[in-house]
Amino acid sequence: MSKKLIFIGAFLICSSLFGDSREKGKEIFLSYDCKMCHQDKAETVGPSLDKIGMFYSGKENDLVSYLKGQKKAIIYPERAAAMDPQLIKIRHLMDDEVRALARYLSTAYNYREDM
Repeated sequence: MSKKLIFIGAFLICSSLFGDSREKGKEIFLSYDCKMCHQDKAETVGPSLDKIGMFYSGKENDLVSYLKGQKKAIIYPERAAAMDPQLIKIRHLMDDEVRALARYLSTAYNYREDM
């Protein structure tokens, strides 16, 4: 019985941390006007949130590396230069903020109802 309670407690803590981080990522996404180029489903200047989520699902660390300028874009690399001015702004974020943004982007297509 006590192992079950410990497991449930750990699950709830992890769930709340993930949710808080994801919510912070959404706030960053909106405050940096990322939605101007990254729509939910539509391809515009940048890939849609659905496409970002599909490409980076389970690859959050790769997305963090891209946002920090340590890796190249894997979606539309020929359009990556359009993102450069925004990446310069993002690089000024704290590591946990970049990770929160990456978490939001890599999971946004799973959470369509909160957009």
